[in-house]
Amino acid sequence: MNAKGSQGSLQIVACSFPTPEHPCYHVRLSMETSGQEDYQVQRVEANGKWVRDFWVYNDDTYHKDQTFLAGARSSIVVRHDWQNGSANHLEIKAAAEGGVLSLSKGGEEIILSTEFTAPDYGGYWNPAWKYYASVVLTENEGWPRVAEPMHITLGLYADRFTDPEREIRVVGVDPESGAYTEVPCQVYGISTWDMMRDERCQPTTTVEVAFLANVPPKRAKVYLIFYGNPDAEPITYPTDLKVTGEGFGLTVENEHYRVKLHPLSGAIDEVLLKQGMDVIFDHHLETNGALHWNPGVYAPPRTWIHASDWDPPEGYKTQGGPVFFMTKRWGPLPYYPEVKVSITYLFYVHTPYILMTSTLDVLEDIDVVALRNGEIVLNHNVVREFAWKQPTGEIGSVIVKERPRHPTRGLDIEADTPWFAWYNREIGAAFGAINLELTHMRRGEGLSRVEQPYMYMHWGPWTYCARPLIYTFATNNPQRVIRAPGGSTYYEKMAFLPFRLGSNEATRFETIERRQQALSHPLDVRVVLDTDERVPEEWVPPILVEEFEEMED
Repeated sequence: MNAKGSQGSLQIVACSFPTPEHPCYHVRLSMETSGQEDYQVQRVEANGKWVRDFWVYNDDTYHKDQTFLAGARSSIVVRHDWQNGSANHLEIKAAAEGGVLSLSKGGEEIILSTEFTAPDYGGYWNPAWKYYASVVLTENEGWPRVAEPMHITLGLYADRFTDPEREIRVVGVDPESGAYTEVPCQVYGISTWDMMRDERCQPTTTVEVAFLANVPPKRAKVYLIFYGNPDAEPITYPTDLKVTGEGFGLTVENEHYRVKLHPLSGAIDEVLLKQGMDVIFDHHLETNGALHWNPGVYAPPRTWIHASDWDPPEGYKTQGGPVFFMTKRWGPLPYYPEVKVSITYLFYVHTPYILMTSTLDVLEDIDVVALRNGEIVLNHNVVREFAWKQPTGEIGSVIVKERPRHPTRGLDIEADTPWFAWYNREIGAAFGAINLELTHMRRGEGLSRVEQPYMYMHWGPWTYCARPLIYTFATNNPQRVIRAPGGSTYYEKMAFLPFRLGSNEATRFETIERRQQALSHPLDVRVVLDTDERVPEEWVPPILVEEFEEMED
């Protein structure tokens, strides 16, 4: 039903499900006013409830001052959680000639209203959940994203729910049809702050939500995180993640791989590539025999130590659920109290790679022959060749045992090499690593220190690839000892990817190429929340060291 009177008219144009442009349930209305004045919207109510979120358009152009311009084709989009087939009443109050200030000068106020019945499709997902946060995911690189892991952090008013882990649901909205798909989610990192309750701060619960997203190339999609249902039942989502074992020696597997962690250190010890191949990548030769060795340090006369030599690490934490399983280990390296390391592994449902992040903190000055990270060590049982993505975009490849042998470095590659992999073309299997993030900093005096940034492939009884940060050992002057300054931090993020080779030379490394492109260009994330009624209508200045007027030029 459309409403028209002497002051003007409102005409319902559409009731819409959440879209990337307006990622909330909303209605669009066209607006006509009598007379030749501009009208600024002062208040919007839907079914008697104050609505703080709305967008005014004139001739299809957004107007940030929320003003209907005289002579323009005006419309308004109003956030409204409409339900299928529901009866609705919407009212808009607007003031002429500059809004509220003009009312005291006798400016005209108009009230426009309309009633309408919502369609039978596309309405609110489930009224039992009172609130939702909208997450807009945008793909900009032209790669279809299928089951891409997402981690979303939300700060929500604490009184809006009672048990986040039990209540939260994630629902994807098809951008074309509006069809809803509930997706498995994992809620973690829950904390509540309640030190203040005034116009500046309100009790807030922080939650983190993980789920897998599907987004078409060059498109955007909305995922809704629903909450606020105290009667919600606990839910168990299906998952292919399976974790067995105890302590550090866990086995983690999904449909793509099975990973065994070292029973003493928790480092990745071996990886079995499933995918119809059942090929094991491992090391099991020197000392602890782990596959993932670093970060590590060598400062004579102390022994050369790696994170894989922990027995055990000082700290250890796991986090499990239907979407991901995490292990985190941290503490000083053995014999090196001034060098602290933290390593995190993330294993995801339906995902072929393992994410690894590490930090190496030098707490005090230490003079070293070697300081490295990013090291993977394999035996020669499976792998024969080594490939890497070159800066030119071409893929380089060498036979491992045709390169110079230990103690000479077998092959130097660029520090920012996008990916590298060992492979065996005869059986069609490979183990790769994707470099995603690398940084270093120094918190105290002076600049951060990296002696010579590069990576290198090495071979002897084993073959390995590592990233030197400071490294004189495998040079023509190996007696040199270089200071790693106290207060230095070295950070890395990599993805470990066991994979099947493509069937021909052109497609041999297509799997790791595509995965590197997607991981290096994550989806853009925008989180949109409704504006709560308790938010002050006027801007509230922060608590500053000294008074400063931020609203004046």
